[in-house]
Amino acid sequence: MNVRGRIWLLLRVAVGLSSAFVSLHGFYGVYGIDFRRDTLVSVLYCIFPVLSFFIFLFVKAAKCELSLYIVIAIGYLTTFSMLNWRTCAEMGYCGTVASTVLETLETKPVLAAFAVVLCALLAILIGSRPEKTSVPSA
Repeated sequence: MNVRGRIWLLLRVAVGLSSAFVSLHGFYGVYGIDFRRDTLVSVLYCIFPVLSFFIFLFVKAAKCELSLYIVIAIGYLTTFSMLNWRTCAEMGYCGTVASTVLETLETKPVLAAFAVVLCALLAILIGSRPEKTSVPSA
């Protein structure tokens, strides 16, 4: 395996681990969220991250996978920011919407979702899967 193949493999491992972290955080969110208030936003907040690892496992087309990761990262940031805005508005410590979105962007699960996007993009730019080397017959 050449250097390019090793870098591609490392990036794919990073995508897998990051998407697993995002999905686990999504399952944890299902456990701790109240679905009675803002039901649609709460459901989307749980669905977006949970799908991340399943996309890694089942979507094989690289560009389609990247597109889905982008949708997940942006959707997750949006729904997470909406829930954070609801919480800080109730408590009375909100600044601006932009500051709430930036603070949400600094959380580990959202950063991991964008890390998945970045690593998947870099893996596409590096090249496709490493070629399988065949063993010559005697």
